[in-house]
Amino acid sequence: MASRPELQAPPEIFYNDDEARKYTSSSRIIDIQAKLSERALELLALPDDGMPRLLLDIGCGSGLSGETLTDNGHQWIGMDISRRRD
Repeated sequence: MASRPELQAPPEIFYNDDEARKYTSSSRIIDIQAKLSERALELLALPDDGMPRLLLDIGCGSGLSGETLTDNGHQWIGMDISRRRD
């Protein structure tokens, strides 16, 4: 049975620069994250008036969802507990 990694060892083992790079370079993860972000935008039911919105992405991680927000014409601010990754 699969379990969340952070329940198997300290978070520093799984949430570090190497793991972040693997996550953001995986085409499968990028595709899944884009689909989830598109669905989140649908659920927000923002007015279809052509006006960009300023959105807050709490728990943004590496910012993959933000790319979808930008692609849809919105501005966004991302906040995450993790340190900034360049």
